[in-house]
Amino acid sequence: MNLESLLNKFKIKKGDKIIVSSDLLRLMLKSKKKEINFDANNLIDILKKKIGKKGTLFIPTFNWDFFKGKSFHLNKSVSHSGSLGNIALKRKDFLRSFNPIYSFAITGRDKEKICNQKHVDCFSLNSPFGYLIKNKGKNLFIDLHYKNLDENLFIGFPFHHVIEQAVRVPYRYKKEFKGFYFNSKNIKKKLKIKFYAHDLKLKYRVFIRRKLYNELKKKKIIQNEKFHGINFDLLNIKKTYDILKRDLSTKMNFFIKKYP
Repeated sequence: MNLESLLNKFKIKKGDKIIVSSDLLRLMLKSKKKEINFDANNLIDILKKKIGKKGTLFIPTFNWDFFKGKSFHLNKSVSHSGSLGNIALKRKDFLRSFNPIYSFAITGRDKEKICNQKHVDCFSLNSPFGYLIKNKGKNLFIDLHYKNLDENLFIGFPFHHVIEQAVRVPYRYKKEFKGFYFNSKNIKKKLKIKFYAHDLKLKYRVFIRRKLYNELKKKKIIQNEKFHGINFDLLNIKKTYDILKRDLSTKMNFFIKKYP
């Protein structure tokens, strides 16, 4: 089975809004071992073909330098959230969204609309996260399965921060980061970014166990397929958002686990 045959198993249709969260290292190593030619650009091209001209594809290009007081260059700052983001940034069919911390490489119908928005609040519903929630987006995970990740569903799924901000959880607070920002024309500006930060006085980590994954799978909100032993998961973002917001609104510490 090739990569296109695998992706054809998923419920991805024309006009879909898709975000790809990935760790490609094991996939590349396994492909090489099996003498299979894996090309990340081919993965992007297959997804673009599946969603068509009316679809929009998002690849995370998150960068943590702004947290450290370093300047952010829209054209030059690399992605710290996986190699696929850096591959997308080199392509002419992608634009990069505004935020210096949580940016995305975006291609498709709405890329100009989203990338022209100056969203300074990382997790607001006016951000690309909000766009994906409102437009019933889907999240494709590649080798970020909960069984590989200490049973934590939220690796590669930062939408839970949007929910935490929406319900105002007590273990996070709005924090402002300031720095220099170089836009697509290389013009330097001072910028203030709002981030819903972890209160470091509280010792905890975000931790959602397998029961949530099983609930999502039972309700057909998440679909799992394997490609040479690598897990691919497709998740309905809006339905997951609604379930998690319900649970968090009922129990404010639903997402967290205290350190021993």
